[in-house]
Amino acid sequence: MNELPQVRFAHIGGSGTWGFPYPDGTLDGHPYLSVRVEDADIRVETPYGLSPSFRRCRVTDRRTGAERDYLYVWMHGIDPARPAGQPSAVASERVFDVLHRCGVRQVFVDNSTGGISEDVRTWDLVVVSDLIDLSGVVPRPVPPRIVRFDEPFCPKLSAALTASVEANWERFCHLAGPRFAPKLKQGGIYVHSPGPWFEGPKEDLIYRQLGIDIVGKTAGPEYRLARMYGMRLGMLSLVVNPAEGLGDFEMTDLKDIYERCGPLMGRFVVEAIANAEPLTERDATGDEPSSFQEFARFAVYRSER
Repeated sequence: MNELPQVRFAHIGGSGTWGFPYPDGTLDGHPYLSVRVEDADIRVETPYGLSPSFRRCRVTDRRTGAERDYLYVWMHGIDPARPAGQPSAVASERVFDVLHRCGVRQVFVDNSTGGISEDVRTWDLVVVSDLIDLSGVVPRPVPPRIVRFDEPFCPKLSAALTASVEANWERFCHLAGPRFAPKLKQGGIYVHSPGPWFEGPKEDLIYRQLGIDIVGKTAGPEYRLARMYGMRLGMLSLVVNPAEGLGDFEMTDLKDIYERCGPLMGRFVVEAIANAEPLTERDATGDEPSSFQEFARFAVYRSER
């Protein structure tokens, strides 16, 4: 594809939506919204390698005829043929390069996580408000200035996710089944722990003592690159297991959740995209001048004599 589409919204799909042909079924039975794929396979070269496949989707409000296009990428952009050999940071570099070139300003991420805090259980949902990145990775491009994270996640996008979850809560509880009593936690704290491996029990206990709610392996680079490119970010996490040493789970339990949760997790995000307020100029981030550039004239001393 020679020309990239220009869109303002994106959905970075994670393990919340990796288990079905997105967006099929996400809005089945919805009273006024529908969604369809407009471009099924958008791939371009980036400075960091060939991009993953993107889909350009269009959500339509049948009440007004209003339409909103957005980009979707599967499983954080990780190459399914090389899941262990391609760190999530490399995938994120490619993903965000494309999003930036397409003019994306507002990004939603879905993912699945391990539960850390004592009040978080399997099938709970967490709207993330802050993130601790312990991955040790500096994703490219490196920003030309010191980047601030005074408001790590966008309150407006978080509110749009919360409204969608609440509107579909009975449907979600039915999906979880009678064994579980899901809760929605707002203002959750996510930690991106090191490695391509799970944490140890003592490590997760330390995270709990620090007040962290959930743990995952993908959000750190996305969080940093969204801010680097001046994009607003909203994140919805599904808890699929207790973190190591904080409860029992089997890998087959996770697969069962993934096989069932996809369309509804997608529905939460598609509704949020349809209902989110577009950015204003005052909402822009990441455009502050660099103090290094401002004071670079003093790098070499020049006498006035």
